[in-house]
Amino acid sequence: MDYEEEQNQELEVLESIYPDELEVIKRKYPEIHFLVSLKLELPLDDPSLLTNEYHIEVDFHLPANYPEEAPQIGLRPIETPLVDEIESEAQEEEQEYDDHGNKIVSRLHDNANSIHFDSYMPELQMQIEEHIQDDMLLGMQMCFALLASIKDHCETWFAEQFEKLEKEHERELQEREKEEQRKFLGTPVTPKSFLTWRTKFREENKIDERDANRRALMHHGRLTGRQIFEQGLAGDEEEEEPAEEVAQLSTKLKKSL
Repeated sequence: MDYEEEQNQELEVLESIYPDELEVIKRKYPEIHFLVSLKLELPLDDPSLLTNEYHIEVDFHLPANYPEEAPQIGLRPIETPLVDEIESEAQEEEQEYDDHGNKIVSRLHDNANSIHFDSYMPELQMQIEEHIQDDMLLGMQMCFALLASIKDHCETWFAEQFEKLEKEHERELQEREKEEQRKFLGTPVTPKSFLTWRTKFREENKIDERDANRRALMHHGRLTGRQIFEQGLAGDEEEEEPAEEVAQLSTKLKKSL
């Protein structure tokens, strides 16, 4: 196999497929080195929600005996802002709030832009190496197949991360809704909880102690009608006045006889 011819032919094909995305760093065999910037087509119903454009820069170094030996591949994610600073500030000023004062979060917008590919690169590197071995690519021109695989893996990974964030967001919304409902519903009152509250209330306000003092005053000392009324003792005193009147009437009757 003429390795130099194989590599030059493949590089020409790649340049025709990726005229704007491919950059040749070194064209001379046996040190052929080039970069390809893959634009990712992320699985969103409304791509305009994204504030960044995502690319994966793939760095190829072809060894002298490529394609019998796998190329050395470097991976670097690139995020390019799509919204300028003025538009971003305008979006922040348009922040809306719900009836309870909570920020209304754009679920798709927030989740989509919180996903970054840096953490995925080590895993992707392993997947590409496995792809070369499992699909038996050694011995044939493989750069285009690897580029297609890298793009597909990244877009699939993004979809999986997005779905996880969506589920977590839904769970948080449900928890927030339950919390708001608890604020309005309060604590259900049962006979047991009412008695517990009543006992605590009477202890904190020393109601039993005040009642005992009032009863002591009624039994051991006479108060004027005005004092009884002002101190709220009239109800207690009225219960004892009929007995006193009966005793007085009995005494008068005995004297008259």
